[in-house]
Amino acid sequence: MNLSWETLPCSNMRLCQFMANYELRQQDYLVAYNDEQSIVAAGLLSGNLTQSHIDVVVSPLCRQQGIGKALAQRLIELANDQEIERLTSHGEFGFWRALGFERLPSNDYARLLPAAVKSLVSTWHQGIPITQFLELTISHASQQRVETSASMAKSINVHQSMFAGAIYSQAVLTGWGLIHLRAQQAGIKGAIVLASGDIKYRRPITMDPKGVVEKQLSVEMFSRLDDGEKIRIELSVDMFDGNSDIASAQFIGRYVILPND
Repeated sequence: MNLSWETLPCSNMRLCQFMANYELRQQDYLVAYNDEQSIVAAGLLSGNLTQSHIDVVVSPLCRQQGIGKALAQRLIELANDQEIERLTSHGEFGFWRALGFERLPSNDYARLLPAAVKSLVSTWHQGIPITQFLELTISHASQQRVETSASMAKSINVHQSMFAGAIYSQAVLTGWGLIHLRAQQAGIKGAIVLASGDIKYRRPITMDPKGVVEKQLSVEMFSRLDDGEKIRIELSVDMFDGNSDIASAQFIGRYVILPND
């Protein structure tokens, strides 16, 4: 089936007819037409730039043909263009899991978008001036792995290697970043603090440093914050000299997430 696409206002009569058995929101819809120019699917984003919900409706006669997935992917692209940070959804989990969504304890599903990472880096640069000076950024982020990079030229010491304090700072924030993004994925807010940390410096860093943390943090554990509990997480962060695969330093950080008052 060849599909064509159009954005329609909720007042459009053809859209109203298609959505007769579903909730029609007071927003514009992205719709898919078949070869006969009949609407076969409709969807929309509702919310704000921090978080939006994605809804997709496919005609019962046109399901299992990839139309819903094509519509959802277009809406996700639209969310990326709008720099929305987080998307939520509901419905058949297998459908949304294939699109990168993760099940939450509430039984809704969520997916972080690149804007969430961009927003975190911006928060670092605004709240921690040294991170902007070091040009610290997140070069990779997934559900269980975060990589950071920084400018060696901004953290060089008299030995022409990276200043130990800069290595420590990047390692701390690499671990902090993974926790923050997983908490945001879970839809939970809390204050993340470093309780204690130990670092071993094994060899000098002379090229742009890379920090790597990898650990599976389940979204379920963040729900304890809603019950007023603290969450304690220990992470191991490796610091690398450029693209070397041998860690130049290893940081062990013990973080605590405090529930918001």
